[in-house]
Amino acid sequence: MKSMTGYGKSEVETKYGKLVVETRSENHRFLDIKFQLPDSTLSIENQLSEAVKNSILRGKIRVTVGLETSKDNSFSINIDLAKKTKTNIDKLKKELGIKEETRLEHFLMIREIFAPDTKQTLSKNETAVIIKTVLEAIKKLDQSRASEGKKLEKDIKQRLKMIEKLTVTIRSKRKDFIKNTSIKLKERIEKLLEDTKIDEERLYQETAYLAERSDITEELVRLKAHISKFRETSNKKGSIGKELDFLLQEMNREAGTISAKSKDAEISHCIIDLRSEMEKIREQVQNIE
Repeated sequence: MKSMTGYGKSEVETKYGKLVVETRSENHRFLDIKFQLPDSTLSIENQLSEAVKNSILRGKIRVTVGLETSKDNSFSINIDLAKKTKTNIDKLKKELGIKEETRLEHFLMIREIFAPDTKQTLSKNETAVIIKTVLEAIKKLDQSRASEGKKLEKDIKQRLKMIEKLTVTIRSKRKDFIKNTSIKLKERIEKLLEDTKIDEERLYQETAYLAERSDITEELVRLKAHISKFRETSNKKGSIGKELDFLLQEMNREAGTISAKSKDAEISHCIIDLRSEMEKIREQVQNIE
């Protein structure tokens, strides 16, 4: 079981400066990968994307690749762009009637004019270094997600045990349901009819009818099966979040039916606790890969 939230970072020194890769992930229904890359690495985005897909199955993944250049790196000046910029500024000033002098700071705001001397075409070795560094960051991200997943798994399994205990309690409270229902119904009729003789056969029929309408045996059996399947699924590898979420919906549905059919205050209290635990599990499941 893995969480969908995590963080990983990897860095390596190159002749152009320090290459830093940071990876972050958060909840998402599917796998959504976005990169923030230097212009010189845009050509290998697809390769990087495939590398991520081999490790991560689900979540919103953000990968930032940056190059921290040293202070003595030289800069190139795009003279042609600077000239065109001045021409456009002068034209704009004339059109708008602006008499302000054109100064150097106006050009400094356009970073494309002053660009660091970096290669635009990567060699095979440079590409391999970047991919390796990204994979290291993704590996750390995956380890982070696995570590968080263990915490989620521990919490979920504890709550699942509580749900099982509550289910057993509900079952025990229905043990003598038919017998108790018959006694209560008979007492109510006797109170209403006073000295009138009760038709025992009719009483039996009414009791059977009430018992059938409020029988929760099937719901308890299905709930137990869903709990067992939930535990089995949580021990599987790979992407299990969606399946767990579906099973939890089914468990909630059975709990709702039990509450509606039982018409028993003690059972209703158990159902409130049971659904409270389910809601807490649901919150955790939303974060599972």
